[in-house]
Amino acid sequence: MQAQTRVADRYELTYPVGHGGMGQVWAGFDEKLDRPVAIKFLRQLALPESERENAVERFMREARVTARLDHPGVPSVHDVGYHGDDIYIVMQLVPGMVLADLIAERGWLSVPWAAAIGAQICSVLAAAHAASLVHRDLKPQNLMVTPTGAVKVLDFGVAALLGPADVPRLTVTGHTLGTPTYMAPEQALGSAVGPRADLYALGCVLFELLTGDPPYRADNPLGMLHRHMNDPVPSVADHRAGVPDGLVQLVVRLLAKDPQHRPGSAAEVYETLVPFGAVVHDLAADAAMTVADGQRVDPTMPYRYPFGPLPPRAPLAPTKVDIVRPRTAPEVVEPLSLGELTQIEERAWELAEEERFTQAAELLATALRPVRKGHDAKQPRILELRLNLANLYVLAGAYREALPEFTRLVADLAERPVPDQELIWHCRQQAAVCQVELGEGPAALAALRSLLAEERKIMDPNSPELLALRQQVAMLAAGVGDVTDARCQLEDLLSDVSRLHGPQSSAGAEVQALLTHLWRLGDGAAGATDDRRRTT
Repeated sequence: MQAQTRVADRYELTYPVGHGGMGQVWAGFDEKLDRPVAIKFLRQLALPESERENAVERFMREARVTARLDHPGVPSVHDVGYHGDDIYIVMQLVPGMVLADLIAERGWLSVPWAAAIGAQICSVLAAAHAASLVHRDLKPQNLMVTPTGAVKVLDFGVAALLGPADVPRLTVTGHTLGTPTYMAPEQALGSAVGPRADLYALGCVLFELLTGDPPYRADNPLGMLHRHMNDPVPSVADHRAGVPDGLVQLVVRLLAKDPQHRPGSAAEVYETLVPFGAVVHDLAADAAMTVADGQRVDPTMPYRYPFGPLPPRAPLAPTKVDIVRPRTAPEVVEPLSLGELTQIEERAWELAEEERFTQAAELLATALRPVRKGHDAKQPRILELRLNLANLYVLAGAYREALPEFTRLVADLAERPVPDQELIWHCRQQAAVCQVELGEGPAALAALRSLLAEERKIMDPNSPELLALRQQVAMLAAGVGDVTDARCQLEDLLSDVSRLHGPQSSAGAEVQALLTHLWRLGDGAAGATDDRRRTT
C-alpha cells in the first residue's frame, strides 16, 4: 500500500496510521462524500495458509460486530470489500490520542481523568454486553480520547458472541486471542469468557491510568499469564497516595481472580466511577491538557458539557494533574522543503477543483504543521500557504478551523516590514464572515464596523470593495436586530450606487430589494403592534 492508492474507485489512501501482523490501517478520504475515513486492510497473502481462514473470519467478524454497536464510543463502520487479495473495512477516522500514548507521555493521570475514561469505557461495554458481545482485548492501545473528550473503544476483531452455540472456533491451535498484560485468568486458561473478563481488563487499564504501570510485569507472555492467575491482587494505594479509597477498592474488585468476585456488570462499575469523574467543584483546574502534538484532550468534558463542548473563548488553563512525569520526548517532525510544499499545494488545489475541500485542507494543514509556530510561520511563502489553508477551510465550511487561522494571519501579516494592508483587511473580513457562520453576529458586526472605519480613511469612497463592505455591515446590523440602523445605511448606499451606476443598475436593484425587504419587515412588526393595541 502507498499514499494516493485508490480503493474501490472511491477511497484514496493518505498516510498509514498503524500496522500489525495481519495487515495495516490507513487514513484516507472518501471522495464521494469528501470526508476522512480509516481503512483497515487484512493482507491474506502475508499470513500462513493454515491461518488465513480464521483470520478472514475474525476480520469480517470485526466489521459485523462493530457495525452492530450503535454507540458514540464505537467508531462507525461505513463499508467493507476486497482490494485485490486484501480485505478492507472502511470506518470512521477517529481524531485524538491513543490512551497508551497519553500514559507514556504523562505517566499517571489525575483521578477525575482516570475515572472519566473508565466510565466511558463502561458505557461501551454495557452496550456490547447487552448485545451479547465480549470485547476480549481491552487495552490502552485499543482506546482513544478525542479532542471533544469522548473515549472510543477500537478493535472488536476478537470479540466473542456469548452462548456456546454461537461461538465459532476463532483461535488458532496453541494460541489464545487477547493481550497477556490485560488478560483475565479465565481467558488465559482458554476457558469460555463472559462480560466479567472485560471488567478484569478494565481493572488493568484503570490501574495503569492511576499508577502509570500495568498491575503485573513479566519478561514473557507465559510469565505474564502466570502472574495474572497466581500473584496477589495489587493495590493502587501501594503505588500512589491520594487516590480515594472507593476507587482503590473498585480496582481491587475488578482484578479479582474469580469472575464471581468482580462487579456484576459494566453498568454497575459506571455508576461507581461517574462521581469521581464528573468534576464540578473546580472546572478551571480540570481544563483540557495540551499534549505533545498540540492536540487537546479532556475525558471529563462530556460530563460537564453533555451536549458537546463549547468552543473556548480564552486560552485554556493548564490541567491540574497529581504528578506529571514525561516519559517520552515529543516526536520531532522535520519541515518540508519549499519545493515539497509547492507540490502539496498543487495537489490541494487539484482536490479543491474536484470540490474535495475537506481533503485539500487536511493535506495542506498536515504539511504546514511543523512550521505553524515561531519565525518560520512568518516567512512570505509560508504566509501565502497559510492563507490558502484558511480559504480552503472556508470552502469546506469548516469555519471553526478557519477563524483562528485568519486571526493569526492578521497578527503575523501586521508584523512584516511593509504590511500588505489590503491582505490584512481581507483576513479581517474573512474572520468576521466565520464569526457570522458560527453564530457570533455581534462580535462580527463590531469587527466589520471597525474595518469599515479604517478603510474609509484610505480607500476611494467609490471603490467596489468599500461599497460591498458597507452592504455587508448593513445586512449584519439587520441580522442582529438593529433594523433602523441597517435601513439608514442601505439608503445612503443606494444613493451612492445610483449616482455611480444609475438607478436601474443591477447593483442598485439589489440594494433596493434589500431595503424594501427591511421596510416590509418593519411594517409587519408595526402592524402587529397596532393589532395588539386594538385588542387591548
